[in-house]
Amino acid sequence: MMTPDQIQEKVKTIIQLPALPSLAFEVAELVDNPKTSAQQLGRLISADQALTGKVLKIANSPFYGFPKKISTIDFAIIVLGFDALKEIVISIALVSSLQKKADNYFNTKVFWDHSIATGVIARRLARDIGYRVTGEVFVGGLLHDMGISVLNKYFNPEFRRIVDITREMGLSFLEAEESVLGVTHAEIGGWLGERWNLPDQLVETIRCHHDPEKAEKNRKLVSIVHCADVFAKRLSEERIEYDGETDFNELALDELQLNDEHLLNQYLEQYSETVKSEMKDSFVVSNLMGF
Repeated sequence: MMTPDQIQEKVKTIIQLPALPSLAFEVAELVDNPKTSAQQLGRLISADQALTGKVLKIANSPFYGFPKKISTIDFAIIVLGFDALKEIVISIALVSSLQKKADNYFNTKVFWDHSIATGVIARRLARDIGYRVTGEVFVGGLLHDMGISVLNKYFNPEFRRIVDITREMGLSFLEAEESVLGVTHAEIGGWLGERWNLPDQLVETIRCHHDPEKAEKNRKLVSIVHCADVFAKRLSEERIEYDGETDFNELALDELQLNDEHLLNQYLEQYSETVKSEMKDSFVVSNLMGF
């Protein structure tokens, strides 16, 4: 069995992981610069016709729910705001880099439906507890399991063995990952985040979403995504075979002051409506983003 260090080296060198399109970085940098104007951001995005088309389709989808047609990037920026545009552009760039066709071991639709639901719930939960809602909240939810996508696409024999172990031996997905690789998808996702130079808070969120107590700098954001992940799994109508953990981490509940069963059930009911309203056309969003 390879050691975690050997796995990390394989992630970084042997497997030709995709590079994140530079345009996504440029958009993120402009959004994070308080001196950036809507015109500057609009010019940058409009320079890429394919990206412009995807952004406008997503901005006009039921996912964002704007009542009038958004026909230009400049209008999209005015209506949706900088953070939402950053959220859309980064999501398109990241997800398109991790595409792979579905098979008997990996249901692509279930995977991305869960990822989108986690992002949606994370954004709602952050708002509910008074945490500043930024693009990183949704993107952190969307990408929390990207290590699983990496395993499926670039370590497929190992991924299939992991799935077989969970099916045949009844081990959890995390336990099966440890037995086959000596490392989990959370750590692999963190390594890819580092390779892509994602913001530190996103890397830590991806790496620690199963173990919020390991987060050193962004424990609240990590806890939000962890809880959103669990809420999304409990609300899913599809069986999530991979990584099906449905128990909340007690430290995360303490961090968010959610350690009250009545409150958790109340949120679960509310988020059920949130997911239904924002995800009822999730297949449209999935197709637009290229899932």
